[in-house]
Amino acid sequence: MKIKNTVGLLLFGQLVLCALPGLSQEIYIDLNNSAGTADYLLGSRLVENAAYSATALGFSSILSDNSKAHLDVSHSQIYPNAEYSSTTAELGLQFRYLKIKDNQIFYGIQGFTNRYRDTYSYYNSSGVGAYGKWKHYFKPGHLVTFGYDLNIKRFDEVEEASNSEHEFYAIYNQSFQTKSSLQIRSSYGVQDFLAQSTISGFGRYLTVEESDLPTNTLVSNELRLSQSLGTKLGFTLWLGNQFLINDSADSMIVQDGLENPFTDRFRWEGSSASSRIRYRLNADNSFSLSHSYLKKSYLDIPVYLFDFEVMDYALEYDETEQVYELVSLGYDREDERNQIQVSWSHYWIPSTYTWLSDIEFVVSGGWTQNSSNDALYDYESMNYSLSINLRN
Repeated sequence: MKIKNTVGLLLFGQLVLCALPGLSQEIYIDLNNSAGTADYLLGSRLVENAAYSATALGFSSILSDNSKAHLDVSHSQIYPNAEYSSTTAELGLQFRYLKIKDNQIFYGIQGFTNRYRDTYSYYNSSGVGAYGKWKHYFKPGHLVTFGYDLNIKRFDEVEEASNSEHEFYAIYNQSFQTKSSLQIRSSYGVQDFLAQSTISGFGRYLTVEESDLPTNTLVSNELRLSQSLGTKLGFTLWLGNQFLINDSADSMIVQDGLENPFTDRFRWEGSSASSRIRYRLNADNSFSLSHSYLKKSYLDIPVYLFDFEVMDYALEYDETEQVYELVSLGYDREDERNQIQVSWSHYWIPSTYTWLSDIEFVVSGGWTQNSSNDALYDYESMNYSLSINLRN
């Protein structure tokens, strides 16, 4: 899917939202538009003082009492570095089973695609997924959930990165008369890489070798506490951690010689904490202040010497192999991030268009400090954004 085609689809979706209000009885539409800027927008010092605009368009339709479908398309455009822009799309179906007293069973399937511009093109991927979850209500405000998620992703340019992800999780929720709530979530995840075939020789000397990257496994836990502090004030606290069970990870080199660019959630372990306080001034206006802390220790993600004068990795000549190689500093990457964010939200219901339920306008700003032993990711940044969200 080319980015220009997706932008056209997004514009078409906005026309649908404005020109076909009759669809609102059958199709639910959620349109989010945002724009912003940051000192280091992409989470590294590689791109400085960039801006972005993003549009996310979601369609969902109730097919029956126990089934629904959804289509989500989004595009993020980076300025002036358009080569970092990306597009995503997902189409899915969900079903539920309600015939067991105090129980709900959900299951569904979806297909997705992710497309990046030139610089990150090795992230181009597509895939399918499936999920199932069982909810049991012991009594009102007392709930336990068990679930399983499967995602199979295939990368277009780096075939050896193609993998399947499995996650088994359990969630416990309880609400109290003190206007507080508790949630505990534990999960076990597995990332299994697809076996790769290498063909060599010819005729009767033809050989096929199967190679497979190590399987990554992790365990994560999260505790969430929410407390109402009155009719207008609320406080939420999150505590989390994840640790890797495997002691080694995959090793891949992409076109530009950079090793291990796929730094997903299976590549690090560490702890996190965040808090948010929200004050609702009235029915139309609310303010929130949040702080988050995250510490990451990466597995087999080496730190390379970066030359900030030419804004590229330094190279050294290997006499034995007679090639230029990246200069490894001999240790893996570790990050520690603090972030503070403040936002104001305003809601209103348009009187002109009865098919449009509400519009949300959000202004936010914040500060991020990422301390890292990799100089490329050691930075301090201010960020600002505006968002307009429409729902029918």
